[in-house]
Amino acid sequence: MAYKAIQLPPGIERNATPYDTANRWWDMNLVRWQAGTLRPVGGWQRATSTPLDSTARGIHMYRDNSNVRHILVGSEAKLYIDTGTTFTDITPTNFVPLDQIGTAAGYGTAEYGYYTYGDARPGLSTLYSTLPFWSFSNWGEDVILTANSDGHLYYYVTSTTTTKPTKITTGPSGVSCVVVTDERHCMAIGASLTGIAGAAQRRVAWSSRESYTDWDVASSANTAGYLDLDARTPLTKAVKVREGVLILSLSEAYLARYVGLPFVYGIERIADTTILSPAAFAEFSGKAMWMGRNSFWFYEGGFIKPIECPIANDIFGNIDPLYGPRRSHAIHNGSFPEVWFFYPTVGQAETNRYAIYNYAEGWWAWGALSRTAGVSGETYPHPFMAGPDGHLYEHEFGWTDAGSPRTNIYAETGMLPLTDGSRGVVINQILPNSGDGYDSLKIRFYSRQTPEGAEKTWPVYSPRSSGYTDCRVSGRDIRMRIEATKDIDWSIGSMRFNVEQGTGR
Repeated sequence: MAYKAIQLPPGIERNATPYDTANRWWDMNLVRWQAGTLRPVGGWQRATSTPLDSTARGIHMYRDNSNVRHILVGSEAKLYIDTGTTFTDITPTNFVPLDQIGTAAGYGTAEYGYYTYGDARPGLSTLYSTLPFWSFSNWGEDVILTANSDGHLYYYVTSTTTTKPTKITTGPSGVSCVVVTDERHCMAIGASLTGIAGAAQRRVAWSSRESYTDWDVASSANTAGYLDLDARTPLTKAVKVREGVLILSLSEAYLARYVGLPFVYGIERIADTTILSPAAFAEFSGKAMWMGRNSFWFYEGGFIKPIECPIANDIFGNIDPLYGPRRSHAIHNGSFPEVWFFYPTVGQAETNRYAIYNYAEGWWAWGALSRTAGVSGETYPHPFMAGPDGHLYEHEFGWTDAGSPRTNIYAETGMLPLTDGSRGVVINQILPNSGDGYDSLKIRFYSRQTPEGAEKTWPVYSPRSSGYTDCRVSGRDIRMRIEATKDIDWSIGSMRFNVEQGTGR
């Protein structure tokens, strides 16, 4: 008898089958790795006493000059502010909601092949011609905001908490995104300016410095201005990065830099890229990452590069073609060096899956969780996310689902590297390096004798306090599944298997 030590690399990898994915993790849910050790993702608690009456699509969290936390929530139809005891409706007067973007559904609408030819599209009251999303940016302790369904800029005064934001009547219309630059200009993407002809969907405009109301771009007495970009597709997203403002169309990326008078800003095209949804974008530490139409992209230091993802085909091949671009979104976790991407699978109108990229350690994970919007745990110690049930949740808090047990935490391997495939093996004992929480796990094995043979499921084994866990598992190809049985913290590092040589048949 001999013990064989196995330490699977962090992260998921998926080839054709689990048995084609040797020495890697094949599937998982609500787990992550820290320094190579498998652990559960933290739980969450409700941050709302009663659900919002409209599905959240954007969350903005910040602190005022007295260091008091504030949360603005933009939903399908309304804008809410957290007053500390409840979320109050402060929707601007005459605001056009996100759910009013689009045209009536019917024959000939939606993406090609989305539904059976000749049949009306069921369950679709509207189909969006524009990908709807909210945009927020702080002007000091106050907030300038917009939604591309409405296209106007609004100013929210933090000191008058429940007063509705007022429209910036001198500002542009048709705005898709707003950013307050480090130089204190209000920059609007897709801005229609009074008296200025041209394609506003490809225009970047900015107010005069220190004045969010002065948009007189024809005046020589201020620093307001604009540039029309030679973009192949309309501009849709902008976010502050370390080098300036990163601006994306559906097919290109631009970088706006402050150059001073007389031009104020210069904008250069830096890459061809794609973006699945304006909301599927996360900024952190002057960097950014987003979902494209069939890959993931990363911005750092003025350069854009695709990020290798071993589950990209599984993700993008299973995103719903209609609701994927309209519901997918991303957040920077903040409590951990992770970007979370949420997306709906085929047939789903809301997100039901997530993928995690840990940019510090370079691994990917995924799982099942429905969230409609989120905000990073930077202003506050933990990230906040919204559920389709109308509640907001504070994540990475405790180990439960808002007080209810989480029964679907697991990690499943591909084929374990126990044999070269010429003969079978027998596992008699396991020594999992489980650290704390050894009694909150169970281990199950699966095996087969031939590549096309039936898979056998073995009984569940529970680790013992001594570390030695007796078992009896045999096969030529063997894989393993670890499941959590309690809502506590636990960890799994390297594992040792007492392996004996089996038969050749």
